[in-house]
Amino acid sequence: MVTKVEEKVYQGTTLTRTPKKILEKEDFIKLFITQLQYQDPMNPIENHEMAMQLALFNQVDQLFSLNDSVKDIKNLIQSFSFGMVSFLVDKKVKLESNLGRVENGNFLGGEFFLKEPANKVLIIIKNKTGKVIKTIELNGVPKGNHKIEWDATDQMGNKVSDGNYYFSIQILDGNGRVTTDLTPIMTGKVTGAQFGEELKLVINEELTVNLNQIKEVIGG
Repeated sequence: MVTKVEEKVYQGTTLTRTPKKILEKEDFIKLFITQLQYQDPMNPIENHEMAMQLALFNQVDQLFSLNDSVKDIKNLIQSFSFGMVSFLVDKKVKLESNLGRVENGNFLGGEFFLKEPANKVLIIIKNKTGKVIKTIELNGVPKGNHKIEWDATDQMGNKVSDGNYYFSIQILDGNGRVTTDLTPIMTGKVTGAQFGEELKLVINEELTVNLNQIKEVIGG
């Protein structure tokens, strides 16, 4: 017999049940076994119904196995990404970009390609604030690949600070008019990475690019 005190305790107790939002493979097994235990003995499950449910359970099992395989592949890709990042960080790479870099007083390098000869080519170098710190003028430039020769000095010959600089390559005609703006191939340094749906590299602490934008890995 339940005492009054016990009744108050029971009356003050609220039982709640939180339904599962995601069913696991074991849940499907329990459901199937429970269905067999509580089937109507006067109207048992027909053989074809049993076969259909077994086939459905087999499909569910395969889906769970496929899900596990996808997780394994994802983990493998993530491990590969971590390994690649550890290899690439602090390495120099080449990519199409206007962003150049000076480290330890030296310009990491850059180049541009001319499909046709040019009467005049201007290489305009700006700092982070957009101020032009140096303009390099090249005359009678033949077609082909050309290195950007910069000694990391400003227009007055003073050494610039280490950091990022922005390059504009302009082709001028005989009348001094700009006919083409070229995007150079710059040498930058991998300074980090971003992980997500796709691995992205951080170049020169500023530029975020996809792996397919890297044209060449030079080294440290």
